[in-house]
Parts: sequence; C-alpha cells; structure tokens
Amino acid sequence: MKINIEHQETFVDQKINIRVLDLNPNSRLKVSLKMELPWCSGDEFSSYAVFVADETGKVDFDLAKPVEGSYETANSMGLIYSLKQSTSTGKNIAENISIEKPIIMHLLFESSIERKEVQLKRLFKAEDILVKQINESFTGQLFYQKNTNNKTVLMVGGSDGQMQSLALMAGPLASRGFNVLITSYFASKGLPEKLEEVPLEYFEKIFKWVEDNEITRTKDIYLHGTSKGGELVLLLASRYKQIRKVVAVEPHTYCFQALDGLMSGRNVSSWSYQGKSIPFIEVDNKIFFEDQKKDIEKGIPFGFASTYRKSIENATNLEESRIKVENSQAEILLICGKKDNIWNSYDACLEILKNLKSNNYKHHAELLSYENMGHPMPIPYIVPISLTLEMPMNGGVFSSGGTIEGNAEGQFQSFKRTIEFFNEP
Repeated sequence: MKINIEHQETFVDQKINIRVLDLNPNSRLKVSLKMELPWCSGDEFSSYAVFVADETGKVDFDLAKPVEGSYETANSMGLIYSLKQSTSTGKNIAENISIEKPIIMHLLFESSIERKEVQLKRLFKAEDILVKQINESFTGQLFYQKNTNNKTVLMVGGSDGQMQSLALMAGPLASRGFNVLITSYFASKGLPEKLEEVPLEYFEKIFKWVEDNEITRTKDIYLHGTSKGGELVLLLASRYKQIRKVVAVEPHTYCFQALDGLMSGRNVSSWSYQGKSIPFIEVDNKIFFEDQKKDIEKGIPFGFASTYRKSIENATNLEESRIKVENSQAEILLICGKKDNIWNSYDACLEILKNLKSNNYKHHAELLSYENMGHPMPIPYIVPISLTLEMPMNGGVFSSGGTIEGNAEGQFQSFKRTIEFFNEP
C-alpha cells in the first residue's frame, strides 16, 4: 500500500488530496480518522469510509465514492467534514479556544493484508504571525506579521459574543498577508452587557486606533462580520466613509430588536448612536413559539428564519429600519446559504443587491449564495458541522439549516473568495 497525501501539513481551511496506490485490484480499503481539538483534550471526533480499489489497485478520494462510511460522495475532505463526536468529557468546546497548537488528525488505512497510520497537521497560523493584546479604548487582539505594511481587516462575530472564536478565522487570514483585528462589541469593558443598544461610537475609537497605531497606520478599513456581525458591518459601512471593503456573512437588510430585549421585553434596538436606539424591526417571539410547536408536532427541525420573515412582513417601518448600504463607499461581498434557518439571510442579500442596483451603486457588490448551506461559521474544516447543524431543544430538533456537505462546501468556497476579495486592489 502506497499513500500519497497532498497538503499533509497545511492551514486548517485548505483541502487535502489523498490517493492510495498498490492495492490489490477491486479489494476493499477502510480508512478511519480521529481528531481532538487542541484546546479540548479528551473530546474525540471520528469518521470512516470504505472504498473498493479500481482495476489498477488505486483509490483516489476525489474520484471514488465510499461504499460505506460517514459520508457518501467522492470528496477528499469527506472524512474531515463528516467528523462526529465519539468521546465526550462534557466540556464546552466554545470555551478556552486557542490557536497556538495545530489540529492533529490521525488516519488509519486498512486493507486485507496491511495497516498504515498517517498524521495530518492542520495549522491555524504561520510561524511568523504575532498576536498583540489590546486593552485601551477598546478590547481586542491584533494578528500581524512584523515589519509589514499589510491591509487591516476588522473582524466581528455574531450574537454569541465570543471574541476568542474569531481567532479561528483571524489566524488563517493573517497568514495570507493581512493585519486582522478582532474585537467584541458587547459583554466587554465599557460596553453593554447584552447585545442591546451597542453604541456605534465605540467603533470610531477603533477606527482612530487603526489609523494611529504604528503596526496598522491606515485610514482605509476593511470589515468582516458574521450574522449579527454582518448586520453590524453593513450598518457601519453605511455611516463611515473610511470603510473600503466589507465581507458580510449571513447578514440582514434591516436593524432588529435587541436579542436580550426579545426575552426581557425591552423594546430597544441592537444598536445605538448618540444615546438613541437606531430604528429597528420588532421581532415577535410569539411567532417563534407557534412555529416551533408546529414543527415539533410535524417531526421536522425548527429555527428562527420564519420568525424573522414574518416579523418583517408585519412591520410598518421597513424603510426606516433598513440599513442604507447604498450610502457606503465600500466594495461589498455578501455570503449566505439558501437554507439559512437562523434568519432569512438569502432573502436579505437579494434585497440588499436590489436596493444597491436601484440606487445606482457605483462600487463593486457581489453575492455568493450556496444551495445547501445554512448558517455555519465562515471557515471550513475546524469545528465539525455535526455539532452545530442540529441539536435537541424543547422536545424537538433545532437546525441552523442546510446539509453537512452543503455547509462544508459553502464554507470552503466562500472563505477562499474572502481571501481573494480582500487581496484585490
């Protein structure tokens, strides 16, 4: 058995290619994969596939469909994107995230006459990437290379408020030649405890820091935001002319009611300016609980997308609450899945493009949409999709939408395009 693996040691977001040669013609080959996330020792993930070698004794993972296994299509990344948790210590994998150590994956190849083990090393960042902690007028981390004049990307996440999870994207992006600044926008020093009336003035401090800091020193800001962060970066771009490029992943057209307000009954916006709530659409929790009950009774997964869609239909202040993206001076890349079940981001992206076109927007605007992608994180092959795609909740199953394979392919293609987009002049 001869094993050829392209990109055996590479960045976490890159594809590998596996070919196995010198097998007996038409013989069976079983390949198993085991992985632990480096910050969550003891929690093991595993997958497997069984192949039949061709008449020359070869199995090419990009061409051969498994006859049995945890995935079904011809894809060299199938073993990685189909990983499922096989051993659990009960830890929360979203805590204590660190990108200092790589992900190590163990592959076991078994034919009828031979066994071989191979190790994959998946890197979060290049060796020369430095990380600077920032505790000044804002809290954040800057990922950068020494003595460079790279473009600067400000990255914000979604409603989970986890700044550290952004490092999973910041490391790989910085390794492609960018300064990447990550920050939280609530539950941090000088900010609201909840995602409620977050002051946009906070970002004016960050823009000033980027302009003055000796590492970054630029007036041109690039933004990357996901989910509620996608809503935020479009809102910022509509108001601040120094923003030159925006990647909005799973964003929305409108400003919405504060997430904490949904549960506490406080009728305020997610965002504020000069002490006042920015106009927003109210989100009716009754819709969610009614739709959830119907979906559970039907035995199908539920989510929040229908709640947002119906809340928009019921709103009387659509234009007032709409983010005026046409006022931006930025090139825009929109990314979404057509099966997004957290909110209806595909509908939103189509509406954003329609508004830009009707206002004769003079800058580049582009939409990447994926048929079977839902609402995953914007980088592939790190946290197994099986963990976040579906989960038991309230007697039913909550789903973020799409399929495991559709989410993986959307993640890969869109992150690749994100790097290209930020690199373009």
